[in-house]
Amino acid sequence: MTNVPWILGVVAALLHAAGYVIYNIQTKKKDSTPNAVSWFIWALMAWLNASSFTGVTDVPHALQYMVGTFAAIATFLLALRWKRFDWPDPLEWGVLVLCLASMGLWYRYQNASLANATLLIPFLISFWPMFDGVRRDPYKEKALAWWIWTAAFAVNLANN
Repeated sequence: MTNVPWILGVVAALLHAAGYVIYNIQTKKKDSTPNAVSWFIWALMAWLNASSFTGVTDVPHALQYMVGTFAAIATFLLALRWKRFDWPDPLEWGVLVLCLASMGLWYRYQNASLANATLLIPFLISFWPMFDGVRRDPYKEKALAWWIWTAAFAVNLANN
């Protein structure tokens, strides 16, 4: 039974990575239009989450988050390089400021126990620009990568 956490951790990490590869291909082909504010926040939060999560758990349980940190930052940088981002509107700037302020509070106190609760608010708010963009234009995103990420989180949840 000792191999189960590693097997599930690797499966979750591979699924997570596959979702990012698919999303990056969709972004490169202009099948998905990422939102700059959402992806910037997600890349930053992935790093914060991985750093806090790895402090309170072991490698098999944190493996997905380690992969996700690298992949979210790479996705943001690739979309930036490929010029796939639109300039943020005033509401998106507000979301960015609010999320950065919340992350600043977490950083100031550096409490791993409170990190997930503190970062939950900016994480939820960070979805608004992307959701609003998809509401206005349903063809901005394709679902496959999002389903794969959901499966990765389900495997990691079963592992935890």
